[in-house]
Amino acid sequence: MDSRNRTNTEWKKLIDAKITEVDDMTSILTHSLLPGFENPLDIVKHIDHTALKPGSTEAQIDRLCGEARQYGFKLGYLLDSPDVNGSESYTAIAKGARELDMVIHIGALKSGNFAVVYDDILSISQACSSSSTKVILKAIVETALLTRSEIIAACYLAAEAGVDFVKTCTGFSGGEATIKDVTVMHKTVSYRKGLVEVKASGGVRNLVDAVNLCKAGASRIGTSAGVNIAREAIAEELARSS
Repeated sequence: MDSRNRTNTEWKKLIDAKITEVDDMTSILTHSLLPGFENPLDIVKHIDHTALKPGSTEAQIDRLCGEARQYGFKLGYLLDSPDVNGSESYTAIAKGARELDMVIHIGALKSGNFAVVYDDILSISQACSSSSTKVILKAIVETALLTRSEIIAACYLAAEAGVDFVKTCTGFSGGEATIKDVTVMHKTVSYRKGLVEVKASGGVRNLVDAVNLCKAGASRIGTSAGVNIAREAIAEELARSS
């Protein structure tokens, strides 16, 4: 069946099955997470260097870009970027955007209007797919606002709609990225065999946090503490080699 024609009842049946599937999965976590990275500097390639403070100046953004070049970070979401929704995604792509972040329809999800959530994500996914250049789409699920079952539902709907990443938080709705939530998100989208990844953002402040979240299943870390994390990683590498 074309996913666009599924009713809320049909979506609920699929989501309930996905919840059961995730519950039955063996945990991917180990007891000793940090030693899993052979080189502490490996964490740097997973960092999205981010600025979220309102009113960021051009000088502050220039500094952010300079730090990203210096340490080899990716650049994350900027508060003053336009909201991405519906037809606006085509405009953003036409202006050169190569990554788009969107927040899922939280109210519709909590109301059981799964078709609305799916269609909303799909409209932006289709805009990304229409580009001749690869455009990465990240669906933010706002984990702090959701129950575990709702996190699974949100991630499953996003994966079915063709996103590249499911992301924990915007940073404006409270809460932080947790190992527990990231593990659930990773398990939910694992059926896509690597086509859908997990981005952990919100409250990631140090090297241990970043590495442990990657071990839980995140392949990107959104943080404004990227420079401090990179410096910790450099210090750790120097300590190991001395």
